[in-house]
Amino acid sequence: MKLSRIINTVAVAVTAICSVFMSSCSKLENADISVSAKSQLISSKKNMSTFVIVKCAGDWTLSLEYEGDESGWAELDRTSGTGDKNSIQLTLVANPSESRRNVKIILASGASTSECVVTQKGSGEMDEGDEQTPVVPDDSTEPVPSMDLTKFDWLELPAMDNDELGYYTHSFEMAGKRYRNYSFGWSQKDLVAIWVAYPLCRLYTNGSAGRTDAWAYDKLLKKNSSAPFGGYGEELARGHQLPSADRQCCYEANAQTFYGTNMTPQNNAHNSGIWADLESKVRGYAKTSDTTYVVTGVVLEGSNRKTYDSDGRSMTVPAAYFKAVLKYSTLSTMGQWNAAAFYLEHRPYSGNVSKSHSMSIDELEAITGLDFFVNLPAKIGQEKADKIEADKPADNPLWW
Repeated sequence: MKLSRIINTVAVAVTAICSVFMSSCSKLENADISVSAKSQLISSKKNMSTFVIVKCAGDWTLSLEYEGDESGWAELDRTSGTGDKNSIQLTLVANPSESRRNVKIILASGASTSECVVTQKGSGEMDEGDEQTPVVPDDSTEPVPSMDLTKFDWLELPAMDNDELGYYTHSFEMAGKRYRNYSFGWSQKDLVAIWVAYPLCRLYTNGSAGRTDAWAYDKLLKKNSSAPFGGYGEELARGHQLPSADRQCCYEANAQTFYGTNMTPQNNAHNSGIWADLESKVRGYAKTSDTTYVVTGVVLEGSNRKTYDSDGRSMTVPAAYFKAVLKYSTLSTMGQWNAAAFYLEHRPYSGNVSKSHSMSIDELEAITGLDFFVNLPAKIGQEKADKIEADKPADNPLWW
């Protein structure tokens, strides 16, 4: 009996050892191949995407396998390659159903395979918890697709109904929390942002980041953004739309203001003169408010002038600049909500901003064709929003 027990014990031990050995061999066999997605839960909105990460020492192929009867709603921008790659883009079409749907990404290299599953939300699911800015691998050379910002109720956002523009947003991390920085509507053919929208309050201006001078391609558009490194010509400054001085809270927030997408080719005297005065005034408005919401932008219609970025690509020089400002203050004697617009031709001025350069939001909308502060009616009602946008700032001492 003892011998039998010994034999059984040895057999169990050998089986266990073999099991461990076989398991280890299996892991070793697939150790050099894996596939994963940066985000495994994607919005139901159209053209949403995530990056697929491939780890493989040799040649590989990617394929998609759909769960259920519906197929063709996901697309990879690359299905084969060699070696590691972390900038493969998986793009999804809009999900019209209230039910979630899954797609399996299958990586194959020789006899080895690896897989991961990406889930798209149903059309009725909220997106508030989704990432505001897609995670972009540092070595990616591909721009992300235009983002769907309409899901956010940020008060600074204008309407985004121009199919010729791409829409994007940047955020930054500070003290363990993530904050939105600015959003913009990008014209690829003109190589400038038509508008840049951002909130302004003490959170952003308090601090000592200074001017980082971190001139760079936009992280989202890569080299599709303008190249701001060498300037735009002798008489043209690299003019910020979101001023560096408006983002002093931390390095990352300030560095993002030096992206090429936040720059326009701006007359030196205009940039350092009347425009700088207007920027200072808007910061002053923010100091006496809970939050001020700003849309800075350019008018390209009527411009017949081009210049070149530091990569030698053509940029349109704006014909005019504007700011739309929505101020919210619980302590204001002029009411909690007030709005003003400012319009400046792109030329040198001899003085500072005056009442003659101001107008109502409605008047600026008529000039630019943009619809500002589209989320305001949901906050305070259509009638109040209409009145605020019709008010003329020249008649309101709040602005002067």
